[in-house]
Amino acid sequence: MSESLMLPDVRVVELDNGFRALLVEREPLPVVASVLWYAVGARDERSGETGLSHFLEHMMFKGTDRFGKGEIDLLTSKMGGSNNAFTDNDSTAYYFSLAADRWETALEIESSRMRSCLLDPQEFASEKNVVLEELAMGEDEPWRPLYQACEGLMWQVHPYHHPVIGYREDLERLQAQGMRDYYARHYGPNRAFLTVVGAIDPQRTVDRIHELFGTLPRAAERQTPLGEPLPKGERRAELRTHHSVTRFCIGFPTCRMGDFDDYALDLLAHDLGNSKNSRLYRRLALDEELVTDVSVINETRQDPGGLFVLGELRQGADANKVERIIREEMAGQISEGISKADLKRIRAQISASFLFQDESVLDQAMKIARFEAGTPDGYRTLEDVLPTYEALSSKELRRVAARYYDFGRATVVWAVPERPTVALGVSAPTKKSPKKSNRKESAKKPAKKPAKKVAKKTAKKSNRAGKRTPKKVAKKAAGKGRR
Repeated sequence: MSESLMLPDVRVVELDNGFRALLVEREPLPVVASVLWYAVGARDERSGETGLSHFLEHMMFKGTDRFGKGEIDLLTSKMGGSNNAFTDNDSTAYYFSLAADRWETALEIESSRMRSCLLDPQEFASEKNVVLEELAMGEDEPWRPLYQACEGLMWQVHPYHHPVIGYREDLERLQAQGMRDYYARHYGPNRAFLTVVGAIDPQRTVDRIHELFGTLPRAAERQTPLGEPLPKGERRAELRTHHSVTRFCIGFPTCRMGDFDDYALDLLAHDLGNSKNSRLYRRLALDEELVTDVSVINETRQDPGGLFVLGELRQGADANKVERIIREEMAGQISEGISKADLKRIRAQISASFLFQDESVLDQAMKIARFEAGTPDGYRTLEDVLPTYEALSSKELRRVAARYYDFGRATVVWAVPERPTVALGVSAPTKKSPKKSNRKESAKKPAKKPAKKVAKKTAKKSNRAGKRTPKKVAKKAAGKGRR
């Protein structure tokens, strides 16, 4: 497929108040998807107001000066469409899918709640209980507390330190006025952009955007948070849990979303632990039978992110041996790179997943929005994604692995039963050279989270309850949907 097909025909609309819209006319299906993306997330929260971005996302459905309580969902349902939202570390997004003859209602709703949400004190008090219950449910899950503990230890200066859902103590004492202040400070046309994909009338859409958003007042400009200094040594912690299984999360500081190294880390993460053909799964789960599941996630963000290795031990497995093998396999990637057969398979899986996200108008609208928000060149980066993966050589992959696979800067967190059966200590790397892999090429379907460009920067579904596995935990821990 030619590179030009990677980049849709996007019409960019820019208003004087800083608002932007990215429009893609797409037929023949008479449907339209819109995504309103705010540059507001957990990283914008000050000390004492953690969780406010996510809480406010809930309240954006509780009434405006034009649409009363419950009316947004009721109208969407009556029109046969769908809507939802999510919040993560860097952003908050609201999205609709509607028939082409009625989709402009979504524009009217978004215009109204951008600056005119009621934030009624009674609704605030009621929804606070919902958010606190959501937080309690998350604390009871096996993976989220572990991942958040690793985040909190890994980022000690940058606001990535605190979870998106916030701390219970902050949420409990939060008042409605505090939310109003936060809303006024962060929600405005200069802090948002819109993507629209589907069977639209382009000129009418441009006119409606000017009409509905052109006169809205600006919010404060986004502030740059304090940068996170590189760790000066390995950080370790142990969680005692009521679960009967031992789990681990190992994090390494990496780069920003869209950086050149980000693409290399996607390939490395997939080869290391994102499928049953991966190094860690074959070694730890199949050969040694030490774990039941293992995953590697390249979680780069708008500020430098991290690479995370997560796993779940079998009963009686030696935790120190597991950690030693992880070190060996990561050293193996540095010395050997990725085999030609495995690299070909991984690229094919990434390419298929990337292209599948253009099947629906909502997926494509979300994909464009993620690239626009998260990468230096915005949506135009779409043109370079697959060619960049294809161009990465084994030598470059080994260079990137050597740069970031530094256990002297790693964060290692173990979650163990309240009465652990094994002692957890520092596992020194072995001097034995890891054996080269003889894995065969597989035709299995692409993994659900093969790469940052394919996963996090593309369609993000609502966070309904489901089994939390290592492959899902970062997405579940980061993005909190209202439902």
